[in-house]
Amino acid sequence: MDQRERDLTDRQGAGLLGDMRPTIGPLLVFAISAALSVMACNKPAAPAPTSAAASEPAKLAAAPVPAASPAAAEPVAGAGKYGAPLSAAAPLTAQAVLSEPLKWNDKDIKVTGKVSGVCQKKGCWMTLTTGEPEAQSVRISFKDYGFFVPKDCLGKTATVEGHFSVKTISVAEAQHFAEDAAKEGTAARKVTAPEHTLALVATGVEIL
Repeated sequence: MDQRERDLTDRQGAGLLGDMRPTIGPLLVFAISAALSVMACNKPAAPAPTSAAASEPAKLAAAPVPAASPAAAEPVAGAGKYGAPLSAAAPLTAQAVLSEPLKWNDKDIKVTGKVSGVCQKKGCWMTLTTGEPEAQSVRISFKDYGFFVPKDCLGKTATVEGHFSVKTISVAEAQHFAEDAAKEGTAARKVTAPEHTLALVATGVEIL
């Protein structure tokens, strides 16, 4: 190749490069931008800022304080159930029994009244009345001496169930009952003759 041909070839190459320069510039910018975009997508996201309150462990809600339970009622002195459970039958009043004792003689009855007397030795008997002054009473004993009642049940309301009878007791028996009824330090009444009595042998007693 002579000098002339070499000059022509050099000029053609230079022209080709010159034609390509305007294209290379934008392509290079596009390539750099794309690379930066990929790097930005692959960069891990910064953690979201957290407040001091959120970073602290959650506080447990305070357990509600239980309301104070009412104090249990104190048991009433002399109250309670003794012997066998009472039946569901409606009780007679002491007034009804005392006004017509022969009507109920030798019968099983259920009766309610006021305790007017009780054995002060061990509670092995009591008397039941209407609660009126000087009223007659029914003497209550307990079947087979299977149970006793509190000695401090005097004046309480009681319901008893058992066998009722009208009978006469000897002077000795009446005196024994009088001595049992006398409180410690007081003299028993003096019995001088047999006494008519209304008696009930109870299978169960409930005192309120």
